[in-house]
Amino acid sequence: MVFLLGTLIVGAALAPVLFWCSQPLSDLPGLGFLKDTDFSRFFARAVLLAAALLAFPVIQWIGMRRLHDLKITWAWSRSWQLPAGFLLAGIVIALWGWFAMKIGLAEFKVRPPWNLVSNLLLTSVSVAVIEEFLFRGVIFGLFRQTTPTWLAAIFVSAIFSIIHPLRPSSTGAEPITWHSGFDLLLQSIQHLLEPLDLIGGFVTIFVLGLVLAHATVKTGALWLPIGLHSGVVFAKMSFNKLTHHLADFPPWFGPDLTTGFGAIAILLLLWLLVWLLFRRADGSEHALSNGD
Repeated sequence: MVFLLGTLIVGAALAPVLFWCSQPLSDLPGLGFLKDTDFSRFFARAVLLAAALLAFPVIQWIGMRRLHDLKITWAWSRSWQLPAGFLLAGIVIALWGWFAMKIGLAEFKVRPPWNLVSNLLLTSVSVAVIEEFLFRGVIFGLFRQTTPTWLAAIFVSAIFSIIHPLRPSSTGAEPITWHSGFDLLLQSIQHLLEPLDLIGGFVTIFVLGLVLAHATVKTGALWLPIGLHSGVVFAKMSFNKLTHHLADFPPWFGPDLTTGFGAIAILLLLWLLVWLLFRRADGSEHALSNGD
């Protein structure tokens, strides 16, 4: 709880700094998009940066000296799990999107921006690498030093699910001040009090966190969770960019593929497929049911 509160407070304080530092960089070739990027995006990245920064003193505090102590490996013999996880998650989420379109909840845009797909792929993989190393690698590994693996998975998935929904949709044209990050933090917490936002923002991400934690423990590496995470993000982002949202069907469908009970059900299906297809993965000796 202290780590979570510290992450939110430090992230809210860092968000304006990241925003102000990015503005001069927007004049450089290839970085013009920074000028039009909403402050809420900087807020989200600042929270992740805060979590990464605060993880290092925790590591020192518990006396860890090697990444191996986190119970993960980067063995190249398991690297095939990254594309395998990407395809599995991408196909499952894509089929979910296809079903939403078949029942009239979305449709392709008149001119789908297919040219954005390559950028979405790069973004989804980059985000997955950073977040999996942080959450399933460092933070999950830290919790596993002092708590049973199954309990550590619940704790880290809760942190993962609390931090991720804290991303307000837009801040409009309001000037950015030192307290803008804290204003967004309060706004985000208020959004979570809405039932559909709670389901879509917290419960769905919590289930995804459990899937990724299980994949980490099952394989003893981060290749599979990175693949699964990037596949989910890529399919969701591609669907959002290529289609028009036509209607909601609460509580099963919300404004995107990760909102509603349907999204929770599809992630549970993905979890089942991971368990079935990776039953003989190398790291199975560290199963979630273990008390180590």
